Amino acid sequence: MLVAVKGYYDGTQIVVDENDRQTLNMGDEVIITILDRLNTTRKETRSDKRRRIVDLDKYVVSTGRSVEEVDNYIRELRDNDRI
Repeated sequence: MLVAVKGYYDGTQIVVDENDRQTLNMGDEVIITILDRLNTTRKETRSDKRRRIVDLDKYVVSTGRSVEEVDNYIRELRDNDRI
């Protein structure tokens, strides 16, 4: 018998819906598929760990300019960098 059941892991065991459990008998062979949630189980990278440990914002001095003003300034520098 091949049966698909929906359940969840409560930390120690897999809990299935009562209606699905009633279709199973003692000794039935079951197949368990683990659906991995990529967004919630993402492994922390070295750069993420470094950002978490070191507060880089305390080393940044604000210029008082908006993001758009800074982008325009950098664009102007790049456009006028040729002789």
